[in-house]
Amino acid sequence: MLSVRILFLLFLLPLITQAQENKSYMFKAKVKHGSVLIGGNLNGSISKTTREISQPLGPEEGTNILANLDFKGGYFLANDVAIGLDVALSHESYIVSIEEGKETFRRTYLLAGPFTRYYLDNGIFGELNLKGGLVNFSTGSKTNLFEGIAGIGYALFINEKISVEPMLSFRYFREWEGNQANVSLGPLLGVGVQAYLLRRTSHVIKEGL
Repeated sequence: MLSVRILFLLFLLPLITQAQENKSYMFKAKVKHGSVLIGGNLNGSISKTTREISQPLGPEEGTNILANLDFKGGYFLANDVAIGLDVALSHESYIVSIEEGKETFRRTYLLAGPFTRYYLDNGIFGELNLKGGLVNFSTGSKTNLFEGIAGIGYALFINEKISVEPMLSFRYFREWEGNQANVSLGPLLGVGVQAYLLRRTSHVIKEGL
C-alpha cells in the first residue's frame, strides 16, 4: 500500500510543479496597464540611397551608413500596449563614387515623434514609430525629414524591471525640398535597454483577479 501511495505522489509531482510558477527566476514579459517605459536603443544600418536634392545632372545613387541613438519614454494604456515619444540622434555618412574614387559626406540631425508597442507573453514585441525633423543648411535652405520604422524585437528581462532588447527593423527615410527628395530604404539592426517602472507581471495580474 505504501508503495502505491509513493507511486501516486510521484505521478502527481510533475503536474503540481507545472501548475505552480517559480517566481524566483521566471519573469513574464506581459506588462500591466499603468506601467511606464523609459530607455533607449542603439542601432545602425547600411542602405542604398537615391538623392535628387542639389543634383543638377539628375538623381544620384550612393551608400548610406547610419548610426542612431534613440531615447524612449512610454506609458501602457492597456495590458501589453504602450505608446510614447521617441527622440533620435542620427549620424549618417553618405558615400558616392566619383571619377577620382569615392567621396563621403557626413552630418548629424535630430528626429522626434510617437511610437507604439505591443507585447506577446513570450517576450516578443512589435514596434512602429514615426518621426519628423528639419535640417537647416549654412546656405539658408531647409529640408524636411521623415522617418518611419517598423520592427520586431525580444524583451529579455534580466529582472522584473530591466530588459535587454535586440531588435530587427525596416526603415524608410525621406528628405525633401520642393519637388526634389532623397530616399533611403533598408533594414536596421540594434539593441536597447529598457526600464519598466511600476511594472507588474502577468502572474501578479492573475493573482489580483
